[in-house]
Amino acid sequence: MAQQELEAVLAEARAEIAAGRMPNADALRARLRGDDDALAQLERVLAVHRARTRLARRPEPPATPKPSLRASLRTKPTINANMDVRRDQPYRLVWDAAPGVVAWEVRLSARPDARSDYAPLETRELSADATSVELPLGDEALKVHLLGRGRDGRLLRRAVIAGLTRDGWAERWHRRASAS
Repeated sequence: MAQQELEAVLAEARAEIAAGRMPNADALRARLRGDDDALAQLERVLAVHRARTRLARRPEPPATPKPSLRASLRTKPTINANMDVRRDQPYRLVWDAAPGVVAWEVRLSARPDARSDYAPLETRELSADATSVELPLGDEALKVHLLGRGRDGRLLRRAVIAGLTRDGWAERWHRRASAS
């Protein structure tokens, strides 16, 4: 195969690629008549066109992201209570006054991650007429025990709210049945 014929075939292929057209690869291969080295050079030139074609295509839209495992394992707010407890802004729990309750006890516990146990933070005593408490919410899950006691110290009202965080404050609470 003459070097001039090879150069002419390669120049024609490059010109077609530069113009944005697909060169007639079969006709160009036939002109080279089975010269393996010349065919290999032609294939490298044609590979440039295939690469440009792939890059020129619009990218496929990304698949809808799957929910992350972290999101599915995140603690969800849960309430177990024999009384009505509501959210108020900013990060305040509100409840109705209960007859017979002479004092409220609020216990706060926190845990840094879903695998740890809740560790006690503080205990507050509130008067019988108290109907709200401000919570120190952050990134750690908070558990709140709200206990209303009668004169004899018996438990009359109670609510246990677990998994409260600043990010999850507006989420719907999962309500669990209460034994009392």
